[in-house]
Amino acid sequence: MHYGYHFDSTLLGQFLRKKALALGVVHELGHVVAVKQHEHGDIASVQLAGDKHIAADFFVDCTGFSSLLLQKTLAVPFISYANNLLNDAAVALPSAIDEKIPSQTLATAMSCGWAWKIPLTNRYGNGYVYSSAFCSADQAEYELRAHLGLLDADVPVRHLRMKIGRVEQHWAGNCLAVGLSQGFIEPLEATALFLVQQTVAVFAEYFTRGEFTHRLRDEFNQLINNHFDGVRDYIVTHYKTSSRRDTEYWRANTANQQDVSPVMLALYRSWFEGKDLAAEINRLQIGSYYPAPSWYSIFTGMGIVPKGEQLRTATAEEACIDINAVDEFLRRCALNFSDHRAQLARWQSSE
Repeated sequence: MHYGYHFDSTLLGQFLRKKALALGVVHELGHVVAVKQHEHGDIASVQLAGDKHIAADFFVDCTGFSSLLLQKTLAVPFISYANNLLNDAAVALPSAIDEKIPSQTLATAMSCGWAWKIPLTNRYGNGYVYSSAFCSADQAEYELRAHLGLLDADVPVRHLRMKIGRVEQHWAGNCLAVGLSQGFIEPLEATALFLVQQTVAVFAEYFTRGEFTHRLRDEFNQLINNHFDGVRDYIVTHYKTSSRRDTEYWRANTANQQDVSPVMLALYRSWFEGKDLAAEINRLQIGSYYPAPSWYSIFTGMGIVPKGEQLRTATAEEACIDINAVDEFLRRCALNFSDHRAQLARWQSSE
């Protein structure tokens, strides 16, 4: 099974800095106040406060959402996912942890988004990801504190805004954007570090294979774009398949028909028609983002199953599963399957 680790991001950053310094990296703190370009457009140098200039052959943009080098200097367009993913803000605060540390992250649906609870060695990391179109920052903080039983606790919070989407090119000219400067997808699947790692590892491979030239740049950009879009589609599925209708936020999510990707539509059609989903995932070449078990889990976990007449007879090995227990579980879900099928029909008609 696939799994992930919980890291304290501050300690992880300190650890990686120490490792980099041991490998000979020179770490210099400073504020970039200007960027100078060559006549042909590539970045020549960055100017730090205090009038110090740093010139280089290649630059890595890690300037966060501001994307100072890639977007602001090289004018690489940003592709927003706002039509697909409504959440654009978060509020976070720590809480005390017991001596016995749990092993799993808890994600809990809230009125205008969802809350995380992540166990670390010395605390819980808590937060609420929400849509500012449906919930103010003060409302989100109140709801999170109430959810954690910390309404009267004197615990400071951090309010964050998120720019959801990706750049059109992650590698442009002599610059590679990594992290928030290249894009961000809300953290429901905790994919931020995965996308950073993929970007760095794949770039190193392609840049070396291309003999340290731009020869494989377009191929690299398409591959990383596919990773971002693949993660987006899987996260969007969490909302599209939801049966919640109790708040305006959840009604807007499930009714949202904008920019449904062809990949999502193909997967939904394959599943509803009782076809081989794993074969469809292989055909679409998206198994490296989320493999078939992930899609099985989210569809059945949401109570979405193909019609009985579209399913084949079980093999002897499969027949050992207690299908009556599965049926009982789905009945308990009490989901309105017809809503999902009607939604699929609307997507297909608007193709």
